Amino acid sequence: MPVVFRAARVAGLLMAAACAALLHTPGATAAPPTPALDGANDWSCRPTRARPEPVVLVHGSGTDIGRSFSVLAPAVRAEGHCVFAANLGAAPGVIDAVSGQSGSSSIGIGPIGAALAGRVLYGVADIERMAGELAEVVRSVRETTGASRVALVGHSTGGTVIRQYLRDGGAGAVSQVVTLGTPYRGTTWDGLRAGYPDLAALGLGNAQIAAQVFGTPGQQQVVGSPLLNRLNAGGETVPGPRYTAIASRADLVITPQDTALLTAPSATDRNFWLQDGCPGNTADHSGMLEDPRATAAVVSALAGDLRALPC
Repeated sequence: MPVVFRAARVAGLLMAAACAALLHTPGATAAPPTPALDGANDWSCRPTRARPEPVVLVHGSGTDIGRSFSVLAPAVRAEGHCVFAANLGAAPGVIDAVSGQSGSSSIGIGPIGAALAGRVLYGVADIERMAGELAEVVRSVRETTGASRVALVGHSTGGTVIRQYLRDGGAGAVSQVVTLGTPYRGTTWDGLRAGYPDLAALGLGNAQIAAQVFGTPGQQQVVGSPLLNRLNAGGETVPGPRYTAIASRADLVITPQDTALLTAPSATDRNFWLQDGCPGNTADHSGMLEDPRATAAVVSALAGDLRALPC
């Protein structure tokens, strides 16, 4: 690799390290943007007797609603639900210097930063701050639609944001929670070293790489983190909402993979491996957002049925 290019990438890493510290700074809670998304954010939509609760989709770290929910939002809307989603946890874009990745990364996992043009990066702020933003979204949805409760669907960090929101007093406004690849007991981030070899070559550990790739949530979701210890102190769930936790054995980001499942689900909760009944399913962490089986599992959970799922 040319010396100048390597220097530029290392400079990008140093900038990202500085930004990671800034991202932890609490900010004022304000309603986040709800941009156009096929199947979502139709504020004229009203719940029906068959589908009385709007669905709010919550994205993960280093991504946004467009890259996360282009498949899931239309599928949920096609089932008759009002669907809403907002970009949470905004931070200024930083140089995309790691592993030669471009600003247009795959869904679900963002690169260390955005392109030099300054694309805004979402999902990288403090999880408690993002939970406050989610509270504003839920409030707006309930007030506009007249619904007393909503259903929440979160991917990866989005599920942890949901958990924080519930602990902050939001449980009464939520009928059910569906998570995909959310680390209830924390992740060791084992797959990141292979995905970001430049960071690994600098001698960074898994948690340090996660902090560079995902910002503050990378630190907050490592096994044994203070935030997860607080969330789990009274159990992984809160009374009231029904939970469905979806995990994939092909997930190389949330490790060990069974941390994406509830330890002790109640009689109304459900754990679901994508590979159960479909051992050949290869959907990884971000792939769950495009996988037909995962999409059908979310739709089934929201409907509260046990429909046959595609394989």
